[in-house]
Amino acid sequence: MLFRFYRDESYDGNSLRPDALTISGFFSDEATWAEIERQWSNVNARYSVQCFHATALNHRKEEYEGWPRKRQIGYSAELLAILTDQGKRLVAYNCGIRSDAYRRIISDEGQRKLGSPWFVCFKSCIAMVARHMETLPVEDSFSVIVETGSGFDKMAMEFFEKLAKNPNFPYRHRLGACTAAKPEKAAGLQVADLMAYEYFRRLHRAGEEMRKPLEIIRESSNYAEGFFGENILESMKADIESAHCGPGDLVVIPQL
Repeated sequence: MLFRFYRDESYDGNSLRPDALTISGFFSDEATWAEIERQWSNVNARYSVQCFHATALNHRKEEYEGWPRKRQIGYSAELLAILTDQGKRLVAYNCGIRSDAYRRIISDEGQRKLGSPWFVCFKSCIAMVARHMETLPVEDSFSVIVETGSGFDKMAMEFFEKLAKNPNFPYRHRLGACTAAKPEKAAGLQVADLMAYEYFRRLHRAGEEMRKPLEIIRESSNYAEGFFGENILESMKADIESAHCGPGDLVVIPQL
């Protein structure tokens, strides 16, 4: 059976040197994605929305400019209902990193092995998905879909291909292909945008009450996350810096 993982990123500051960064997305089989994308596109059409953007919706800008609060809430609720209806067939994966702490705590040599903060999170997300697939038949695999023109699409495809050929990555047989698409044509990327927005808000505003959309997703879907915070980075520092591997080849999965 073939599966797909649609993913997106959120960050603050400069994309090449962010202070914090997250990569999030949803994983499911192709039949489930076909149903999600059909229903999602129908909701967009009813509300005359070309392409869902979480940031724009929450600030009522761009396509949502002038929307009354009631319309905003109704639209969001209909989209969330599409996801909750899938139940545990849908898996949310999230990985975040305090990039400023990473640069401060991990030596230059360690960073050479793990890569940039974006690569650290991307690799961890892919590894989480692939590892969890070990409960499925050995012939099952998954593809990753990234956004065309995001600034990260070419890096993602190059790394994915490299990881699939890495004999030291034990789950490489689960990796299918990594392709790029436009959110307007692939509604799964719009779904990933929702997850990326909510997870980044959660980490960026730690201590605040969890937003309702994220609470609903956590309750209805299977949910997995890892976070490279200061304590985690300190605990992994020695292993990262002493690892024997080439540039960017090290893959680690952090705990929350």
